[in-house]
Amino acid sequence: MTTLAPIVALGVLILVFGGRLLVQSLSGRRNRPVTIEDFSLARTALDSMSLEAMATRRIFAIDDMEFIASKGDLELEHFFVKERRSLAVRWLRLTQKQVAQLMDLHLRLASYTVEPSPRFEFRLAINYLCFVVVSNALLVLVWLRGPFNAVRLVSYTLSVADYFCSAFSLRLEKTNPVKLDAANLPRSV
Repeated sequence: MTTLAPIVALGVLILVFGGRLLVQSLSGRRNRPVTIEDFSLARTALDSMSLEAMATRRIFAIDDMEFIASKGDLELEHFFVKERRSLAVRWLRLTQKQVAQLMDLHLRLASYTVEPSPRFEFRLAINYLCFVVVSNALLVLVWLRGPFNAVRLVSYTLSVADYFCSAFSLRLEKTNPVKLDAANLPRSV
């Protein structure tokens, strides 16, 4: 059984990446070159995600819930949980969308990098797959149990989002901007 696990994991990864390539080829994104504007937007998204991560920790802060619960007003407590649930779901969906956009840009930037690294790409793909699974599980948990019962998964999700920010930042640093400019010039026949 343990020798079969890596083979199954590799098969799943091949299917995931094959599906992603198929979707990209059907949507025509693959033909669109990465522009300087895409590069700048990625940098802005990274900075935004870093700032949001700090503020997000407060959404799931248990001490806020304990303070509200100490007041003894059940209606206020339900309202507070409902509002925090709404904020948590909104944050999770936004984070999933941002990480997916960064992953898409990361894949498109792969051909523009100065130092390609298959090991880095494989590790990033595994972490992305884990992020997708855990963030969707967290979304379900927040809906069912509320934001205060998901602190461990939130910590994991935030740490993986931080990992993606640093990984994408590295990708942006190792991107050759000359190639980006060349991608925007019309090709002569």
